[in-house]
Amino acid sequence: MKRNITIALEEELAKEARVLAAEKDASVSQLLAEYLKAIVKTGKGRLKAKKDFFRLTRKNYKLNYSKRRFHRTDLYAR
Repeated sequence: MKRNITIALEEELAKEARVLAAEKDASVSQLLAEYLKAIVKTGKGRLKAKKDFFRLTRKNYKLNYSKRRFHRTDLYAR
């Protein structure tokens, strides 16, 4: 199901968008829909890659977190 939304554009940008849409034999709405689909797909892909990276990192490397907590003065002692 498609949903209508309203956006506000500067007049010059709206004119240029209409010209670009006409050159591509499409509507401004179609151009925006395609652009938004691409952005969402890229964002989801980036998030999946990030999750996969951390999942594989945890799986392949046993991270040994020490229960001991260091104090700042211990770390910077000279």
